[in-house]
Amino acid sequence: MKFLRRILPLALAVIALVLATHAIAVAPPPEGAARAYPTEFPLSEPDYTSKRLRDFSPFTEALAQLSTERRNTLDKLLLEATIPDMQKLMASGDLTSEDLVVYYLDRIQRYDVNQLNSVMELNPEALTIARNLDAERAEGNLWGAMHGIPVLVKDNITTGDQMHTTAGAYALKDWRGDRDAQLVKNLRNAGAVILGKANLSEWANYVDPAMPSGFSVLGGQTRHPYGPFDPLGSSSGSAVSVAANLTAVSVGSETQGSILSPAATNDLVGLKPTHGLVSGDYVIPLVDWMDVPGPMGRTVTDVATLLSALTHTDEGAEESPDPAVARLQSEDFTRFLDVDQAKQRRVGVVVIPEAAIAEIEAALANPPADMTPEIRAVLPILLSRYKKASQTANAAIAALTQQGITVVELDNKTVPPTPDANAALPPGFKASLNAFLPTLPNPPVAALINVVSFNNADPANRVPYGQDHLTAAQRSDSPSAAYTTLRDTHQATARAGLDQLFAEAGIDVLIADTQIYAPAGYPALTVPIGFAANGEPLGTTLIGKALGEPDLLAVGYAIEQATQARQAPDLTKTLVTFTDLHHAVAKVQ
Repeated sequence: MKFLRRILPLALAVIALVLATHAIAVAPPPEGAARAYPTEFPLSEPDYTSKRLRDFSPFTEALAQLSTERRNTLDKLLLEATIPDMQKLMASGDLTSEDLVVYYLDRIQRYDVNQLNSVMELNPEALTIARNLDAERAEGNLWGAMHGIPVLVKDNITTGDQMHTTAGAYALKDWRGDRDAQLVKNLRNAGAVILGKANLSEWANYVDPAMPSGFSVLGGQTRHPYGPFDPLGSSSGSAVSVAANLTAVSVGSETQGSILSPAATNDLVGLKPTHGLVSGDYVIPLVDWMDVPGPMGRTVTDVATLLSALTHTDEGAEESPDPAVARLQSEDFTRFLDVDQAKQRRVGVVVIPEAAIAEIEAALANPPADMTPEIRAVLPILLSRYKKASQTANAAIAALTQQGITVVELDNKTVPPTPDANAALPPGFKASLNAFLPTLPNPPVAALINVVSFNNADPANRVPYGQDHLTAAQRSDSPSAAYTTLRDTHQATARAGLDQLFAEAGIDVLIADTQIYAPAGYPALTVPIGFAANGEPLGTTLIGKALGEPDLLAVGYAIEQATQARQAPDLTKTLVTFTDLHHAVAKVQ
């Protein structure tokens, strides 16, 4: 009984986290075996007809002119290249932005279509934009560090161009924005090329408990480039596309875990910024007071470079009403990428005792008589998390010590519990979506209730995994005084808990396996740290104080330089495992 009393809160927290966000790879199934969340990967797609065609017709001539010799040359130059690498090549005349766009389009055509499925839609104007930026470069007009660099943005981020913005949902399949989201304006003003829209878990991973991460009815099933693993989170396409070298960098969004989880499992750097640092304007919401767009890249340098572009607004844009946020938005975040700066920070690392792991293993081998079936089912998940957390913590401590950074080892009990996301998501989604849809010109649906009804007209093709989350959200009492209280309580509790931990431990950065940063609105960064025994990439989670991005980037950069853990996936090896999968037939929409 003593063991159960001690393990029960942790086990229940794991269940809540899984059911809310699919943040880890194995989830308790809903009732009915046919609707269980999948546990074996890669995944076939359902037999349905709503998948969107990837249209390469605007690029036919350019792709036809790409010879095998030139492709091989570009592979040597660009596979795993950083943004500074690309800028040096373009400055020397060895590369153009047009070359970059064609290179990535070719890789998308060869590796992504009906395979990785990480790219939802291509920007038909991408080549034209790249050529115009090349002409400006030739005239000496550079817009910044992102000049000519291709970027994919998650398909819940609105663009005011020929592309759609859908959140992966059939109900929004024909909607095109009347203007760019502010962060897209910022990217264009920085000289970036919007290459296209990344696939995502539909409605930011809030359709049904059985729907796999990475699936949207318009984009199909995003698959993991490293092997038979869950792509995780809702920014799955944003992560997979960068990991597979289908784009230079990407923009994802996170409510709770949807940048960090897919970035970590895809051997990437991902940053969930402080709430409000990157504008959430015209981004289709899940829970607006937690939602944050953020950068994803193969290196901390690329993430810092992209973050600078995302936060810098043009002169006509309204500044943040918070002066501290406005000041940080004007930063060049690459200036914090310095090991000497990292040495000025104190880093708390939560260490999982080997005895705790051994105790769970013993309980699984010889279950106590009073262990409930529910606890028995979740203990393997908890054990897996503990083992990964222990491995990443030890690797982080070794890297920090190597770099001469002060480490404060912390017990897992010192980390405050994360407020229950399952309580916040249904009313949060209903309130946020119903507030957002009326702001659209001629919205395709007026409210969540219309989305549910629309899907019910053809569930096999519109919600092939069901829509229990959507219906639960619609049934919730929201907006309401109870929801407002829940929101305020979650925020206040999370912030107070983290603030107290930072103060009592005397630390600037926390490394821990927790998502309490999400309801707090605080920043978090994941950096590649190694690989699990089964070959799945692992990332270490760094959590900062409010507006602590400089701390996170400095420490993350130091860890990255010490470990050099990032490794490109072997796509040829991985894609062979996709040959026996069922692929839904895309059709012209």
